[in-house]
Amino acid sequence: MRLRLYDCRLSRLPSVIGKCQGDIPEIARYVNTAQQRLLYASEAADESWYGTWAEIRINASRTAPYVTLPREIARIEAITICDRPVPVYNQFYEYMQFGNGRMQQRRLNCAGTKVRAAYTRNNAVLFTDLTNGPQVINVYPTDNADAQGGKRMLVQGLDQNGQPVYTNDGTNTILGEFVTLKMPFVSTVNQFTSITGIQKDVTAGPVQIFQMSPTTGDQILLSTLEPGEQTTQYRRYFFDCLPCSCCTPANIPVTSQNCIPPQITAIAKLELIPVVNDTDWLLFQNLEAVIEEAQAVRFSEMDTESSQKQVEIHHKRAIRLLNGELGHYLGVNTPAVRVEVFGSAKLRRQAIGTMI
Repeated sequence: MRLRLYDCRLSRLPSVIGKCQGDIPEIARYVNTAQQRLLYASEAADESWYGTWAEIRINASRTAPYVTLPREIARIEAITICDRPVPVYNQFYEYMQFGNGRMQQRRLNCAGTKVRAAYTRNNAVLFTDLTNGPQVINVYPTDNADAQGGKRMLVQGLDQNGQPVYTNDGTNTILGEFVTLKMPFVSTVNQFTSITGIQKDVTAGPVQIFQMSPTTGDQILLSTLEPGEQTTQYRRYFFDCLPCSCCTPANIPVTSQNCIPPQITAIAKLELIPVVNDTDWLLFQNLEAVIEEAQAVRFSEMDTESSQKQVEIHHKRAIRLLNGELGHYLGVNTPAVRVEVFGSAKLRRQAIGTMI
């Protein structure tokens, strides 16, 4: 059973934290805090708990080596390109004194080289960056209720002169420009050369952001924001020296006719998306661990010595339950990698290297 906020409300969780079963906002607050504490706990190590990772597929090519991941993904843990594992490095690796230096932004001539690695880049606020000079930003709501309800979006960035855009919101001077959602779309007054921040009200439906050329009127989709998404920040990765394709030589000329994007798969660490409604899914699927950690959250709000001891007790119980869940689904005695050094010649059968 996949765990929902609704399942938490019907469990013993409300009674152990002293909340009514129908108090959805307070129960959601405890559940979200408990999940966040468990996700960031030092005991989680690198791979973290069961259910907090997923296998994904990534589309990238030698001519477009940058990939921006959705908000549900915190980072890439492991990656394979053309079925071959490659390392994943962060920015600090590239800035090491005796490292190989900052990777170039894009390399098209990779003849004779192997796929090197994937590198993390700065977080992005849009899936696609602005291109082709100053652009007008068009915002398309998909639900008429958002337009009728006066929902707004704040667009922040640099204007055509490379200066931050400032506007007046009532009597306040703000960084950026507010637009009130309208059907079918609303345009910004200012033109932008780059977007540095997006803020949005909670909406009834998704909201799409386009760039529009002020001269030709051509539009390009930049991002699609989910209803509950209020701010945007996505992980971006750069793939160094991708092959033209997985089935052609590395020195083949890069053209749209003969270059098939390579197959990229990865294990991704999932990000915590806070639950709000009964139908929202929890990141953690261990209800008893969430209940124990919710109790730890409740005692942490009490300023007494005995309550702080209870915090440690319930947190340790939650960790034990999560470790038990890992063993239940992944096994305890089954290693991740098995190497048969002697092939089928088992030591217990052949008496190789044993003393009698």
